[in-house]
Amino acid sequence: MRRLSSPNLAFVALLGFAPTAGLASCAENAAPPSEVTPDIVEAPDSGAVLPSSVDCPPDAFCPIELPEGAPLTLNGIWGSGPNDVWIVGSPSTSIHWDGSHFARVAVDKRRSLLGVWGSDNGDVWSFGTSQTLWHTRGVEDGSAEWTSSSGKTGINPQGYPTPILAMWGASTTDVWAVGASLRASNGVTPLPSVLHCDGWRDGEPNWTASPTSDDDSPVVEPITFNAICGAERSGVWIVGEGGKTRYTERWQAEATRWTHVNSNSSRTLYAAWCSPAGEVWAAGEGGTIHRFVRGDGGDAYSESASATPTTVSLRALWGTSANDIWAVGDEATVLHWDGTTWTLASPELSSSTKADLFAVWGSGEGDVWIAGRDVLLKMGSTGASRKIP
Repeated sequence: MRRLSSPNLAFVALLGFAPTAGLASCAENAAPPSEVTPDIVEAPDSGAVLPSSVDCPPDAFCPIELPEGAPLTLNGIWGSGPNDVWIVGSPSTSIHWDGSHFARVAVDKRRSLLGVWGSDNGDVWSFGTSQTLWHTRGVEDGSAEWTSSSGKTGINPQGYPTPILAMWGASTTDVWAVGASLRASNGVTPLPSVLHCDGWRDGEPNWTASPTSDDDSPVVEPITFNAICGAERSGVWIVGEGGKTRYTERWQAEATRWTHVNSNSSRTLYAAWCSPAGEVWAAGEGGTIHRFVRGDGGDAYSESASATPTTVSLRALWGTSANDIWAVGDEATVLHWDGTTWTLASPELSSSTKADLFAVWGSGEGDVWIAGRDVLLKMGSTGASRKIP
């Protein structure tokens, strides 16, 4: 099989592969674009799709066979490690991987999940635009259960939470959530799009709005933020519509202040990833990728555009270091950064068969997952189950 020159990875099967037809503490993805109908695509130079029963080479992305029935849109992936991975989506999809097998975990059948995040294996959140959050303590004695939460504590008098699009946190009591900004209409108080949770109160997560304007007395900005990331050296970053970018060093209750960063773009940003080394990456419309680096001596961040070999919207970012970053997006686009160049890592596919991709996550360099519309890919899966029941 032909190896892709950079990175040295191969897709041994199609993108778009699918069969035919409680709570004690607080703990990335934009809404899917317009409908696309994926189809079967031959692997590069292979002449045929590699069945899911065949072992997957350790440096290749191979398909996981999805459950039979209605099409699935997989929107989010998160794990505490290689043997504890959650995958969520719509309709009402929640799947857990224990390192060798997949299991479906029941969730409200009326809901669609846009993402999943956790602070550890016993504190996992899922979220969406349905004004409800779900929380699980993870897998205990071979089973798991999601508990819904309206999350209304500390948000507004109406008790309706912001539709959540992404979450990130530094610990179980330092959790951030970002989402849609709902403008005032018919006398309804507009909702903030940036929230922080420092614990639970009366059985509900204690969310507090975090105004992001740069005034002396900050106010809620009418901005939808699509993604959030954080690291000790970079602080907490949020990105969203119109290229809007903000960061704060840490949560300080009412003293929290957000610094506005110029992304030098008006294109909407859907993804963010914070490197442990302090660099911050953001991606979005038109194949846009921005790199933010702090000046010598801890000065203000500066932005530089990063050239990419695509013009499609990028929906998710994840990496292990500043020299190993993945970006995925529309039309089965998979990019890899090696510290110097962004390289198209996906095979050439006809436009009629390109599945949109919404999530990427991994536990390390050799364990990377990608998910999207009717597709779930895992790098290397020798000896493991490759079918979701």
